[in-house]
Amino acid sequence: MKTVSEIKFDKIIKEGFQEILKPLGFKKRANNFYLKLDSVGQIINVQKSAFGNKDNINFTINTGIFVPEYWLALYDYSGKGLPDYPTEPECLIRKRIGKLRNQDDTWYDIKDGTNEQQLIAEMRENLTEFILPYFNRINNTEKMLQQLDKEDTMVASLGKLIVYGETKQFDKAKRDMKGFFNSKINPHFLMTVKEYGQKYGLDK
Repeated sequence: MKTVSEIKFDKIIKEGFQEILKPLGFKKRANNFYLKLDSVGQIINVQKSAFGNKDNINFTINTGIFVPEYWLALYDYSGKGLPDYPTEPECLIRKRIGKLRNQDDTWYDIKDGTNEQQLIAEMRENLTEFILPYFNRINNTEKMLQQLDKEDTMVASLGKLIVYGETKQFDKAKRDMKGFFNSKINPHFLMTVKEYGQKYGLDK
């Protein structure tokens, strides 16, 4: 039997997220929402804190931009191709709601006495005022590449080089590769950088 907090959390997921995202084409799986576009994907993940419990639920919102070229180059170990439903940690560009709102890392609390309607309204504001406008600015490959050049993105350290290589932006890939060799990094990781450099012909 679910606790009062769990029931409130489920209601927040449904009314604060799903009712807005489903009409836009987002597919729901557990506490994740995924929209597959022509050249990129957009993911919203509602993450519960590991330090909470059934009566005291803490959660935040993660967003991700899924880039097929990046995933195929880094995650396609079995050669089966793109996943039907990728996860937020597999995304090239990742941002939390606090970053999108230009504030500190932001978490929300649900307890027995929590006014869930207030939280539902806040989640809807997060979507309509911050997350969806951000997604609209990065909804294809060209815009994704522009976003990569900005410093305020949470991007895997090797991600830029891979995507620049996969999309034949070789000047930018060489620039990033040079940056790795000019910094003090793990020799094993440096070998990985060299392998990708050879793959994209950056060592010529």
